[in-house]
Amino acid sequence: MIITKRLKGKAIATWLGPRGDAARRVVADLRERVTKAPRRLELYFDIADPWSYLAAQAASRLVDAYRIELAVHVVTPPASDVDAQPALRAKHAVRDAQYLAEYWDLEFPGKREADPGALRDAGTILVRERLAADQLRAALEVAHALWSNDRKQLAKLAGAWGAESHGTVAPILNASYAALRKAGHYMGGMLRYKDGWYWSVDRLPYLETELARDLGSDVAHVVTPRPETDRGPLALSTKPLTCELWFSFRSPYSYLALEQIEEVLAPHDVPLVLRPVMPMVARGIPLPNVKRMYIVFDAKREADRLGIAFGELCDPIGAGVENCIAIAAWAAQRGQAALLAFARSAMRGIWSEARDMTEYVDLRHVVERAELPWHEAREVIAEPAAALKAAQAAAADLAVIGLWGVPSFRVGDFVAWGQDRLPLLADRLRRHAAAPPV
Repeated sequence: MIITKRLKGKAIATWLGPRGDAARRVVADLRERVTKAPRRLELYFDIADPWSYLAAQAASRLVDAYRIELAVHVVTPPASDVDAQPALRAKHAVRDAQYLAEYWDLEFPGKREADPGALRDAGTILVRERLAADQLRAALEVAHALWSNDRKQLAKLAGAWGAESHGTVAPILNASYAALRKAGHYMGGMLRYKDGWYWSVDRLPYLETELARDLGSDVAHVVTPRPETDRGPLALSTKPLTCELWFSFRSPYSYLALEQIEEVLAPHDVPLVLRPVMPMVARGIPLPNVKRMYIVFDAKREADRLGIAFGELCDPIGAGVENCIAIAAWAAQRGQAALLAFARSAMRGIWSEARDMTEYVDLRHVVERAELPWHEAREVIAEPAAALKAAQAAAADLAVIGLWGVPSFRVGDFVAWGQDRLPLLADRLRRHAAAPPV
């Protein structure tokens, strides 16, 4: 069984690695030549999604910098099978877009979720057919008015751009979303080039590298961080700081975060508190294949960028996760350093070595690599109930701060989701250190 899973892991790694990338590139280039379709950048714009507004700003700069053809598709919010927490997601998206616009040279005036009536009015403007360049300008102007909560400006834009009836909005947006799913993705805020998917501003470097290579130009870096002088001192709390990190052993992004977190916190002497939770599917949150596939591909390219081994994987769902949760709770009793050492060792085993967390041989390897006694760890696996209850409590605490996915962080009043937000956390810690003492 172990040998079979190792071989399967190596096959997955090959599929995700350079050979797989080369094969996919050949297929994409061949399709391009056969169909004679021009290379173009596609923006999938969800009116209600703050990240889509940021992506539209990036798209506007991309077409200016690279002179590439553009297509704009206005879509609905994600379907329920990929968005089990729409209310929490909407609140989080606004907060996250505020963080991103503060860090990057982008604009986001939103303070709260978009008004439903304003959303309906915005939809009547953006479902009208236009040339792509006009549609992008309309999307930017409408989104600015929407997130500024300026209903008068929306009415003016409806007069300037023209609008359809409210009844036409849902069918058109639903058809566009169905086309997005058929194309291989599941949410707005996405940029697509050839067969590659690039989310909002977080994946622009990959997209720009691809565009520059194909068009024979230099990378333009269309979105850059604001100067540090624009991001002055900002106290995160009047109390000593602690970094809480919620993670799941089944989350590849959690693996990437655990490999980086010490480097982020160490310069500021901020202690780390790890909060393991059960995977989302074990908490009743679905993970359909279209989402799973994108996450694995995306995590692979991020791991390669960061120099973190990734690809030979063995899904720990079920007993494997429960074993890891039980050992993690036992390791935590020995201190956070022991817990971090085990979590990182287990994650490396799961995501880069195809180690099976249901097999004692592999469990023993990751435990002893963390310099923990296997004979003690083995005993706690038989009684995981208390550890699983603690993981449920951690998930409940995560919901209290308005999040449900992992990895998530809380440091003072800074709350963020995703290993992509570690640079923003580092920036906040720098600003906190520069703030005058209270």
